[in-house]
Amino acid sequence: MYSEQVYLNWIFRIVLATLCGCAIGYERTSRNKSAGIRTHAIIALGSSMFMIISKYAFFDVSTADGARVAAQIVSGIGFLGAGVIFVKDDLIQGLTTAAGMWTTSGIAACIGAGLIFIGVFATLFLVVLQKIFHYPFFNQIDHPNVLIQTNIVSDKDEIYKIFEKYGIEVNEIKIDKNLDLMTFDTNNRWIDHKNELFQDLMSIDTVTKISIL
Repeated sequence: MYSEQVYLNWIFRIVLATLCGCAIGYERTSRNKSAGIRTHAIIALGSSMFMIISKYAFFDVSTADGARVAAQIVSGIGFLGAGVIFVKDDLIQGLTTAAGMWTTSGIAACIGAGLIFIGVFATLFLVVLQKIFHYPFFNQIDHPNVLIQTNIVSDKDEIYKIFEKYGIEVNEIKIDKNLDLMTFDTNNRWIDHKNELFQDLMSIDTVTKISIL
C-alpha cells in the first residue's frame, strides 16, 4: 500500500518523537517528579503514532474523519495528567508535570504529522524553560513551603532555631498528626544554602524527610 521509504519515514518520526519525550522526561526525573523518562517517552510514542494514523490511515475511506483520532490525544492526556496532580491542605502539586505531559503530546503530534522542525524546537525550548524557571529570580512570586516529616511532631522549637539561622521567616505552620507532617509557609522570596539547611534539619533525630516546594 505504501512504499518502504514511507514506512521508514514514519518509523523515524516515532523514534524522534520518543527521543524528544525522553529529553523532557529526563528533566522531570532529575527533579524527582512522579512522571519521568518512561512516562514522557511512552506519551510521545503514542501521540506520534496516533497522529500518523489520523493523517494517513483513512485515505481510502471517503466518509472517515481521521482528525477524530488525533483529537482523542488531548482527552487521553487530560486523563493521565489528572493522575499526577494532587491537593493536600490547600497545597497543589504536579501541575507543572501535568502541563509538561500535555506539551509533550503536542510535540509528538507535530513530529508525527511531519512538522519535524517545530517539534524539535519546542522540545529544546521546553527543556530550557524548565531549567530557567527554577532560578531564584523566577521564584520571587511564590513563597517556598518547607515540608518536614518527623516521627513525632514535637520539634518545632528546634526547627525554628535552624530557620532563624538561615534567615527564614515562617508565616504559617500546618501540622498533620496523622502523617507526622509539618508544613512551614515562609515569607522568603527564595531559600539560599538549601544543602546546608537540609543537613541541619536532618540532624534532628526525629526528622525523616524534608521537601522544599
